[in-house]
Amino acid sequence: MSVMTERPQEESLYQKAQRILSLEGYLLDVKRWDDWLDLYAKDAEYWVPAWKDDLSVTEDPARELSLIYYPNRTGLEDRVFRIKSGKSLASTPLPRTCHMMNIARVARRDDGLVEADCSWSVYSYRFEKAAHLFGLSNYLLKETETGFQIKKRRTLVHSDTIPNVLDIYSI
Repeated sequence: MSVMTERPQEESLYQKAQRILSLEGYLLDVKRWDDWLDLYAKDAEYWVPAWKDDLSVTEDPARELSLIYYPNRTGLEDRVFRIKSGKSLASTPLPRTCHMMNIARVARRDDGLVEADCSWSVYSYRFEKAAHLFGLSNYLLKETETGFQIKKRRTLVHSDTIPNVLDIYSI
């Protein structure tokens, strides 16, 4: 089954970005891990900076603390392997999740990449408890023959309390 859905003939840049970012959340919710990975370019960076204080976050994942940092897709592939194989005790059992997002801005950059900013919420249920995380994400998308691929995702978690394990499926 292909993860890309049929497209209308004339889609705006905003609609193309909305489709891939909505699809990303859906694939996480239904736990289609390999299809989710296919949305990411081989050199994709996935970064969740930590908060330094109430107003600023870390700026360099090589020198400062991050909540999650994978410099390329290999780290994401390893994470998915651990989730699928059951070798991640922190992710057993997996929570049920519902990703919701609102794209605020989409723009084509001079280098040809497309930048998208969105706010997001993820509701999850695990061990008979509901949890809610929310924040902002910035994506860099590159166009391919089959649509956009995610080249970079930087996610700020605005929730001060993280009730469970923070993982790729919870943001």
